[in-house]
Amino acid sequence: MPDTHATPQQLEPWQWSEAQWRKLVGQVRAGKRYRPNGWKDGARCAVALSFDSDHETNELRDGGKSIGRMAWGQSGNRIGVPRIRKVLEKHGVKATFYVPAVSALLYPDEQRALVAEGHEIGIHGWIHELNSVLPREA
Repeated sequence: MPDTHATPQQLEPWQWSEAQWRKLVGQVRAGKRYRPNGWKDGARCAVALSFDSDHETNELRDGGKSIGRMAWGQSGNRIGVPRIRKVLEKHGVKATFYVPAVSALLYPDEQRALVAEGHEIGIHGWIHELNSVLPREA
């Protein structure tokens, strides 16, 4: 029998009440379906492309100072994103690029070029922080 005075954080998941696990699951339930009766020009399906342009923020987020890992991050801006842009342009495809705000500040010209080409920019966090471990106040 679980301790009725224990807080949810003190209980093991198998000890949670039905109300507790339903509340957690309810936070991510999808809403109305938006699937159309048909796709543009008779296409059989639609595809959404998105790319995360995190660059150096994975290293920075963890307080890291590794020159090598930061160089890997910079290669995203210097090599990765330009290659992706060429492929998208070749096929006439638009995409969404999700970027931590710090990456956008480090590479504002990259963001401007993507927008000028008709791509969408979505900011995902400040420095690629792990939302699952942030205090609620943050």
